[in-house]
Amino acid sequence: MINLSNVSLQFGGRYLFKNVNYRINAGNKISLVGVNGAGKSSFLKLLIGELLPESGKIIRQKGINIGYLPQDNIIHIGKTLFEEAKSSLNTIINLEQKEFEITNKLSQNNIHEEEQNDLINQLGEIHHRLEELDSYSTESKIEKILTGLGFEKNNFFRLTDEFSGGWQMRIALSKILISQNDLLLLDEPTNHLDIDSLKWLLDFLKDYKGALLVVSHDKHFVNQVTNKTLEIYNGGFNTFNGDYDAYLKFKKERDIQTANLYEQQQNKINETKRFIEKYRYKATKAKQAQSRIKKLEKINLIELPDNKTKINIKFPESPQSGKVNIELISISKSFGEKVVFDNISFRV
Repeated sequence: MINLSNVSLQFGGRYLFKNVNYRINAGNKISLVGVNGAGKSSFLKLLIGELLPESGKIIRQKGINIGYLPQDNIIHIGKTLFEEAKSSLNTIINLEQKEFEITNKLSQNNIHEEEQNDLINQLGEIHHRLEELDSYSTESKIEKILTGLGFEKNNFFRLTDEFSGGWQMRIALSKILISQNDLLLLDEPTNHLDIDSLKWLLDFLKDYKGALLVVSHDKHFVNQVTNKTLEIYNGGFNTFNGDYDAYLKFKKERDIQTANLYEQQQNKINETKRFIEKYRYKATKAKQAQSRIKKLEKINLIELPDNKTKINIKFPESPQSGKVNIELISISKSFGEKVVFDNISFRV
């Protein structure tokens, strides 16, 4: 579907990844992972052509339909919710418009027989194509997806201008799910979803037959909808078969090993620096010192995983206040049959 060959991308003078190769095949369910700033969102933009690579080639299958959900800057104006959702079905809309125009022409009295036969043939082809696209169930499909993502039916004909940012994201997501895409690229799709909408989306994506590439911090969600992992790591790509939990297990072991190698290398570097500092100006050892300086210059430094960098701040304990601001005693809450929390108590 999409093939990357020796692709590199820079941002702010730094390579996010360099000379990487990767292929997305039909039906792949991929989780895209990496530390913050690794280039996950930029990679999605590369795939749709919004960004261009520094070097290399990205070859997309001819006629491929890609649905892309960005993480932010989503806004829809000027249409009702239902109209906006339906606008994602451009092929069906265009065919229906053509059908309307031909039907009007056929209703005219002054049409020639030859033209009439030609229009009837065109109309037959349009009807056949609309049947292939299952256009006659379009409205029920739109309604099902909108309600699944939490929209009330009485809001279907509200202007999209009236919906807040979180709901704007749901509108964009609904359009992607309604349209017939071969590949979905979803950047943090669960950010603004409630429990019911999240469960509905999980079920939808489990049944989705196309390819999926998703960025999400929701571990449970990723485990449910993907079976491969693509990691952007130290300017390269690492691939794993298996769910997100399997990747995390590997990553933990790798980080421990890398930290040990880093410590060993730093000890060796410090030992070498001490030797150089001690003997570089002594005639009997100067040659050895210069040799070690050259070795230091050529060394490939091991980098610690980015998540190992920590800032430790200690705050003094505050004195106990005698005033109770909030106190909850044996509180429970559920939505329908879904229990959110049960019999909790705490005091602030």
